[in-house]
Amino acid sequence: MILKRIESTFIKSNLLYATQNNSFYRDMYSAFGLKEALVHPELYERLIKLEEVLKEKELILMIYDAFRPVSVQKFMYETAPDYMKPYIAPPPQPDSKRGFHPRGVAIDCYLTNKMGEMLDFPTEPDAFYPDYEKDPNYPQYLKRCHRDYNGSEITEEQKRNRSLLEELMTSVGLEGLPHEWWHFNLPNAWEYPLIESLEDVEIE
Repeated sequence: MILKRIESTFIKSNLLYATQNNSFYRDMYSAFGLKEALVHPELYERLIKLEEVLKEKELILMIYDAFRPVSVQKFMYETAPDYMKPYIAPPPQPDSKRGFHPRGVAIDCYLTNKMGEMLDFPTEPDAFYPDYEKDPNYPQYLKRCHRDYNGSEITEEQKRNRSLLEELMTSVGLEGLPHEWWHFNLPNAWEYPLIESLEDVEIE
């Protein structure tokens, strides 16, 4: 399977799970050789179409999660602490219509200004913030992740930025998940084959 690396002035890679700044509080990717955003060639071609409009708007599309092989999804699921279990999907089966990241056809992303500073969105990427697992209000915070949630705690600027991201991604034919403002994937994503490990990938 061929996957493409992101190499663009206006589309950049900063994998959240290759750092300790995530809900596991540990690097989940680097041991598997996963250190950059990789995507299916069809997804790459759509993303590259955004370069001109991103340049005009002086914005950067920051991809913080992309291809995640089945082996990594399995590792994440099996090592997740109890408080994370409700939020981690089990590794998908071959006949499943789940698991878009292990197919290389999905990204999680946000927008930054030209200086690389994240625009204001309704939540942090992947709804992570330090000590989230100790916060009794976290379930309420998760409601802000839904792309149609407009509670009073969300500012107009956050709504505009969420809408802008969605408009950009849908303009190149990508689809979002209703409960994650940051997630976008190719249509009919489940029709693409699952990829078991990075060893099964040729990177271009």
